[in-house]
Amino acid sequence: MFYQEKREGYARVGKLNGKRTPLMIELGDELLKKIDFGKAPYSAKFLVDVSEDLLPKGEIFALTGIDRLDARQLFRAFEEVRGKVVYAVAAAKPVNVSLLIYFGADIVDNFLAIAKAKEGIFFTEDYEIPVEESEELCSCKFCEEKDLVGHNTEMVRREVKKCRFLIAKEELRNYVEAKVKHNPELTAALRIADFEGEKELFPRFKRSKCYFSNLESVNRFEVQYFLKRAFECYKPVTKTLLILPCTAKKPYLVSKTHRIIRSKVKVGVNEIIISSPLVVPREFELVYPALNYDTPVTGYWSDEEVSFVASWLEKFVKKGNFEKIVAHVEGGYRKVVERALKDFDVIYTAEGSIISESSLKKLSAVLEDESYNFFDQIFPSISRYQFDLEFDGDVFGKYPEIELYKCDEKVARIDLNYGKIDVYMFAAKRLLKEKKFFVKIGNFEPKGTIFAPGIIEADEKIRPNDTVVFYSDEIIGVGTALMSGKEMINKKKGAAVKVKRVEPLR
Repeated sequence: MFYQEKREGYARVGKLNGKRTPLMIELGDELLKKIDFGKAPYSAKFLVDVSEDLLPKGEIFALTGIDRLDARQLFRAFEEVRGKVVYAVAAAKPVNVSLLIYFGADIVDNFLAIAKAKEGIFFTEDYEIPVEESEELCSCKFCEEKDLVGHNTEMVRREVKKCRFLIAKEELRNYVEAKVKHNPELTAALRIADFEGEKELFPRFKRSKCYFSNLESVNRFEVQYFLKRAFECYKPVTKTLLILPCTAKKPYLVSKTHRIIRSKVKVGVNEIIISSPLVVPREFELVYPALNYDTPVTGYWSDEEVSFVASWLEKFVKKGNFEKIVAHVEGGYRKVVERALKDFDVIYTAEGSIISESSLKKLSAVLEDESYNFFDQIFPSISRYQFDLEFDGDVFGKYPEIELYKCDEKVARIDLNYGKIDVYMFAAKRLLKEKKFFVKIGNFEPKGTIFAPGIIEADEKIRPNDTVVFYSDEIIGVGTALMSGKEMINKKKGAAVKVKRVEPLR
């Protein structure tokens, strides 16, 4: 029986008959005598049968012949069995197992590790080399014993364990982007998944850092969702717009650069911060992934980066009825603005460093103060983004650790771990009234975790890590989703909601 514990996109961790997944099944040498290497998809039925104690009939789906699929077929194969316990038969190598797990494989085996060893192929983390060239590459116990099968199996096993750890840390995608670069076909499969895959299982908010290090980064769900959703929820109001560059420290406003600018210049207008690959209105800088990402800073922007960021900057700017646009940028950032706003009159104020005395004097001279306080717009903006509702009130706290109150009752706070809003009962009751991000449970007392069998109904918009409101006839509570709303309804087992707070429903 499989219990899902945590999901990160298509990948997940769980337990299958007491064993942790993702899981590697080890096959013995004797099995090779019963396999015809000249045929595909090998003896898949036999492989499943020998593991029947671990894999109950009807609960798993064996994907076979994976090595013969092209990039699109590989991803489509996983799409067709989404929701099942998936066994990727005779497919796992150190270089590709993270992608298989990212696509949804719960189980892999060491079949290729054995087969490659018989061919004299030595596995490293990223390459396959002739064993005679591997003498100084490894000192594991298997290599000391000249056990190539053991070594290759161990290399796959380590990758599976690493993926299990990374899913729990919500960092698998970062790792997969690095691994696929060793193989063009794997890179193609990841790109196809980004463009063609269903994304309802992907979390909007995560507690891990996004690393935007290559071309695939701009296509990942977090980037595409943030840009589209922030654009939908953006409500600029001032006549002047100030465009600023990103900073290494997040959120931007606590960085030394942005603090210096605000200490020298009174900023009372809408602001947009540009980076690669994000365009971030100031009101949304506490939202994931804007709150927590890293990107290489070299001073050089590729044409692809400039084009991508410029296209989004143009969209955000056009949404405002700005009479004046001030760009306090230099280098690659200026290239972005010039391309994005070639049809606008833009005032450039940076002369060398953006925090030089001359640059700040020039900025101060052209920036008109409209007494706009973005601080008051943080909760309305993020609540639109997150819940499609607006929460307003009085904001307290030291930025970015801020809370929202209304009528002396706490409404919400910024959850800096996930880059989202955490709500209290005032807001929870409104969400329940509007039937948004709700989970109806049976009449039982929820403890630390609510499991799928206890759920009667759930909002299908819910994604993993969303803040949700759960309720029954007697109680109302706030929690964090551990699976999607559709999974909560359809699954018969697995952890669904992590409980944060509960009170009687009055």
